[in-house]
Order: sequence, then C-alpha cells, then structure tokens
Amino acid sequence: MIWKLQFKTFLPLQLLGYAITLCIGVIIILTTYNIYSDLQPILKEETDVFGNNGVVISKEISDVSTVIGGFNSIKGNIVDRSSIYFNTEEINNFKKQSFVNDISFFNTASGFNIYLYISDLGLRTDIFFESIPDKYLEIVNEQNKNLWKWDEKEKFIPIIIPKDYIKILNLSYAESKKSSGIPLLSYNSVKWMKGEVVLKSRFGKEKFTCQIVGFTEKVNSILVPNEFLIWANENYGDKQKSKPNKLIVEFNNTSSPEILQYLKDNSYEINKKDIEFNKLINIFKIAFILIFVIAAVIITLSISFVLLSVNLIFQKNKKTLINLYNIGYNLQKISFLYKIIISGTTLVSIIIALIISSLVRNTYQKNLISLFDINYIENNTPTITLLASILFILLLNIIIKKRIKKIIIN
Repeated sequence: MIWKLQFKTFLPLQLLGYAITLCIGVIIILTTYNIYSDLQPILKEETDVFGNNGVVISKEISDVSTVIGGFNSIKGNIVDRSSIYFNTEEINNFKKQSFVNDISFFNTASGFNIYLYISDLGLRTDIFFESIPDKYLEIVNEQNKNLWKWDEKEKFIPIIIPKDYIKILNLSYAESKKSSGIPLLSYNSVKWMKGEVVLKSRFGKEKFTCQIVGFTEKVNSILVPNEFLIWANENYGDKQKSKPNKLIVEFNNTSSPEILQYLKDNSYEINKKDIEFNKLINIFKIAFILIFVIAAVIITLSISFVLLSVNLIFQKNKKTLINLYNIGYNLQKISFLYKIIISGTTLVSIIIALIISSLVRNTYQKNLISLFDINYIENNTPTITLLASILFILLLNIIIKKRIKKIIIN
C-alpha cells in the first residue's frame, strides 16, 4: 500500500533524464581513461630515454670552425674545440630563461681508448661512451634497476645504444659482410648478446664483459651507467674535468615561442621533432584533462538534478510523508522505495556505461594493434568503477533519508 502511494509521487521523465546524463558522463570518463592508459606504452616508447620535456641541445659547428680545425690538423697542431663547449656563463644564462625547468650534462669518456668485441657478429671496433643522470633513463625503474647497476667487482657494463645502430648493422654492415654469415638482428636478439669491452690508456688496460640492455631514439650516443664512467675517467682518463658539449634541457612549457627564438639567437642546435612531439604530448594531456572536466561537470549536474528532483518530490508530498510517519511508519520504511529506485537507476546507468566503454575499448584496441607493436594489460577499471558506485549509492541513500527526516521533523 505504501509503495503504491509513493510510486505516484515519481516523475518517470526525471529518472530517465538522470539515468541518461549519468550514463553519458560515466562513458566519457571511462573511455577517456582507457584511451589514456592504453596509449601510455606507445608514448613511453616514443619518449624512451628522456621525460616528455627533456631534449638534447648542442652548439652549431660553423664553417669557420671547420676550416680552422682542418688547417690546425694539417699543421700538426691540437685542434681548437672550444667553440663546441658550453661555458659557465652560457649555462647560467640558459637556466635563467622562464621556459627552462632544469639543465643536466652529458659525462664523456676522455683520455683513454675503448674497444668493443662481439664475437657473435665478428665485430671489433673503437667506440665511445657517454652517460647521463639516471633520472632521464626509462630503464631505471623498480623492475629493471638491477640491469643498470654497475659494480667494479663484477666487471660487467650495461649499455644503451641508439636504435638506428641496429638498422645500420642490419642494412649496411651485415649486407657488406654477407660472406661472413652475419645474421639479421631484432632488438630482442641483440639484448641476449654478450660482448667484451677493453679500456686502454697509458695508465693501464682492463677488460669487462658488456651487454646491451636497452635502446634509445633520442640520443645518438652509446650510454653507460654514470658511476662506471666516473670511475673510468678517474682511473684511465687524463684527470681533466670534461667540458659539457651537450646539454639535457627540461622545458616547463614546450609550446613557448621563445624557445626556438632563443636557440636561434645563440646558434644552439636541437632536434625540432623533439619539440614538436613534446607539444603534441602536452596538447594530448590537456585535451584529456578537459574531457575529464566536462564529463565530471555532466555527472555533477545529473546528480544535482536528481537530488533537486527528489527534494521537490518530498516538498510536494510533505503532507503524505508526515501522515505516514504519524500512523507508525518509521524513516527506514518511508525512505526505502526512494532509495531502491534511485539506487537501481544509478547502478543500471553505470553498468550500461561500463559495457559501452568496454565495447569502445575493444574496437580501438584492434585498430591500435594493427598500427603499433603493443601488448595491452587488462586494467581494473570495471572493479574500481563498481566499488566507487557502491560508495556513491550509499551516500545517496544517506542523503535521501536525511532529507525525509528533516521534512518530517520540521
């Protein structure tokens, strides 16, 4: 009897409007989150060594420097390389710019020779080593940090090389050594190969085993742990402090038009693709934040709408609620039907949103897999969404009961 009486107080269109707007808001939030989380592996791969705003900057080599350097070499003089180094004043001036967040330096092997031997490839060559702070290396995380650890007692050197080196090895070096039977190599197969590194200078000679543990597309350099290079320079180097000829600059706003102008004015070189890619990442993140905000506004409006509607229903049927209370029905029984209907509408809307967002995810994942080599990990979005829904429904039930209590008592 009480349910028949209370059913007459509901307006179906109000419930339908609440259900639709809530469903749309949840679909937008879930789909946006799924797309963002699924694209993270691709973004990390594209920005592999540096963070989103870290780029390598060097000085331009002018024609004058080239001519003078060549002339000095012919005369047997030491080549003047001062034009490629950053001095303290230039670095400090760079740091003062409003668009710069931080500046770090490359550490370079100096004053000794480095030889690499990889017997599986028949490779014997001179190489060079550089290092950068670990904070810029994606490989240095909780899962892989042991790969990048250097210990003098173990005589092992982990190495990161540019991806382009593997392409050159496959398409040029291996092609020119067909008779030697050098195989074509994938990135994973290279990681399994062991090699030998020899350091040699007037201070002595020492052998190490080495292994390639990662690749980069950002830096055309062979990277080793910073601790190893510091040790090598101290024990085999010329004891001179290396001068920075390359900087790692973190920009706090890559979209700033002042960046390229400053670099141009000071004849600094930068890979413009890094800036453009960083701009796209920032735009990408801003777009997702805006979508989240819009979805949150939609959900907030739908919740406000249903609460306002329920409050109007209670005010309109105030006399009925008071009479029910006076004839013996407690607050729990009076509010029970309102709780059931609103909670059920909320739960059904969210479940429908979960189903639709899952279908959307399956659709775009098939397209992304065809374009990128990526392995998806199942996220826990459905579980978190349902738990959040339960907490939200409990909160709605508390609000409904308090509203009814307030009307009856007043």
